[in-house]
Amino acid sequence: MHTMKSIRLIPAAALALLVWFWANAASAQLIIPSDGTDGAFHPTESIVIDLARAITGNWDDPVLPADRGRGIYDRNQWAIVFKYESVTIPAGVTVSFTNHPSRAPVVWLVQGNVTIIGPGNGAAAAPALNLNGAPGTVGDDRDVNPEAGPGGFRSGAVNIVGNRGSGLGVGGGNISGFAQYLSSYGNPRLVPLIGGSGGSADPNAPGGSSGGAGGAILIASSGSVTISGKIHANAGLGGYSGTGGAVRIVANSILGAGEIRAMGMAYSSLFPGRIRLETLNLSPEIGTVPETVGVAPDPMPVIWPPSNAPKVRVVSVAAAPAPEDPTANLSTGADIGLQNNGSVEILIETTNFPIEGIVQVRRAAKFGGFEWHKATYLDGNNARATWGAQATFSPGFTTLQARATAP
Repeated sequence: MHTMKSIRLIPAAALALLVWFWANAASAQLIIPSDGTDGAFHPTESIVIDLARAITGNWDDPVLPADRGRGIYDRNQWAIVFKYESVTIPAGVTVSFTNHPSRAPVVWLVQGNVTIIGPGNGAAAAPALNLNGAPGTVGDDRDVNPEAGPGGFRSGAVNIVGNRGSGLGVGGGNISGFAQYLSSYGNPRLVPLIGGSGGSADPNAPGGSSGGAGGAILIASSGSVTISGKIHANAGLGGYSGTGGAVRIVANSILGAGEIRAMGMAYSSLFPGRIRLETLNLSPEIGTVPETVGVAPDPMPVIWPPSNAPKVRVVSVAAAPAPEDPTANLSTGADIGLQNNGSVEILIETTNFPIEGIVQVRRAAKFGGFEWHKATYLDGNNARATWGAQATFSPGFTTLQARATAP
């Protein structure tokens, strides 16, 4: 018996064209919009970058010498941007972050190469680049929402009488529930960049709270990114888990045998974040959790959503205007103060969004569950429209988050 195989022949001319294309693509230089005004980032010892020190402005503003290394907080892009000449995290060094009041994610735009070594890549080694959420809180601190990594969302808190709170973020866990990321929000391109959602407070965990969600970072390099150590954007340990965060890397080559991990963990369950690697040359020895394949980058990679991208925001609650840049402090102050125990209107604005779509607002009490309220279209068009939802607020802090879903 003879076995027949079907073989597709490629004409010699077409084959030559194919080889020429990839040879030119591999040698093309990515265009990363970095002027290098933050200088070279080469820490010689472990460092915690305080993102609250970032200056406020447009991400592409030049950085004055006195402000080098502080980063620029761009409210319109919701990101803290560093424009480096090059980055090296040497052996034995860990770089981690404390949050900006906005809790925005981190963006590194790098003119040259990036090398990440850190404490190593063994099972017990600390990450070289740490965007993990904080662990669950215990004792007297359990009424504080555990912090997420930059770009992520906090987990639920527990008050003095044991009332538990839901996790923050669109995919935040309800009372005694886990958070969700991949199945509920975000997109595979990680544009816009966003971290994980928080888990709810857990009555079975010591102290009753869960770890904050993993944060988010974009590393975009005009050269190569070599990873010998670990990049982690995991949820903090404790109770019901927040989700993993997000790591996006764009470079001509992504080399090394390191690890990139963006996971949540609670008991024996895992709650993945997202990893995106855009390169023409990806080392097969790099480990990713969740598992990820490389994709070819655009010559001019998309860093930010287009200017006409759909947007949604809360405009006012009970006619009290919401700030353009809310912080949801939840401990010492509020973005909006209400003195009303009855039903009130939440006014929402959409831009560049079809009025046939669905607009909702997520209302979550600090020490209670959450509820989604569907908004009703009031006025306007696809370019700009207003919507209204009705809700009743419990005493204490409550967070609101708007969501718009196209038909």
